[in-house]
Amino acid sequence: MKNAIRILLLTALMVVSAAAVWAGPPLSGTWKSTNGDFDEGTATTKWAAGSFIGAGNTIYGRSAVGGVFTNDWTINCPTVVAVTPIVPIVGANGNAIYMFTYSGGYVTLGGPGNPWNGGDAVYTGTIDTYTELRTIQYVASKITGATSDHSVSAHIQGYNDACVAWAIGNGVLRGGSSPSLPLPFLYPTLQSVKGAGYPDYPGAGCVLGPNGPGHWEDIRDLTVSITGCAVATEPTTWGGVKSMYRK
Repeated sequence: MKNAIRILLLTALMVVSAAAVWAGPPLSGTWKSTNGDFDEGTATTKWAAGSFIGAGNTIYGRSAVGGVFTNDWTINCPTVVAVTPIVPIVGANGNAIYMFTYSGGYVTLGGPGNPWNGGDAVYTGTIDTYTELRTIQYVASKITGATSDHSVSAHIQGYNDACVAWAIGNGVLRGGSSPSLPLPFLYPTLQSVKGAGYPDYPGAGCVLGPNGPGHWEDIRDLTVSITGCAVATEPTTWGGVKSMYRK
């Protein structure tokens, strides 16, 4: 019986080890969602102090197609640490531009089915930099729309230090759960109810929940680049697994 148990254990380890041997770093290259290389998506931001423009707001984004989430990519809860006015609004009508600087959080890239797939089920990257350049349109002091240029870079975990992914994309404001103060949204130009194709609001510990306040947007026109990735920093050979069970 003892030998049978040991055989079963080693068989299971062989299966796990075989998967590990096949795992590998993401492939180097550049891909675009507009070429159909991977999915575009949506994002939701929770407001820390009830404001569309404020430090402490946290974003969560995920790839999606036709209102159904996919596993091509996620943006996991970086938080705004600074808001810098670039072009302030003058009067009640016009456009204003702000730069949002984020800190913390991580990104994930799904492996199978994606052009960067090197064998891992998912690649996790710690965010190094994240900035958003947001242009907001006002009519009679109400927000009628906003577009954003998102830029993020991250180190892929489990591989060499030079293994880096970075991405750019465009955000299009679709709506908010409540008026931001002191500049409310203009409804029904913007949505007042979040659709099913948008994530829940990110809370503490990046736990998603139904309660805002916050806003949601489409994430489009993405470009992802990956460079510098080599072999894993941890051994995954079958010989290493066998050495633990020789006694």
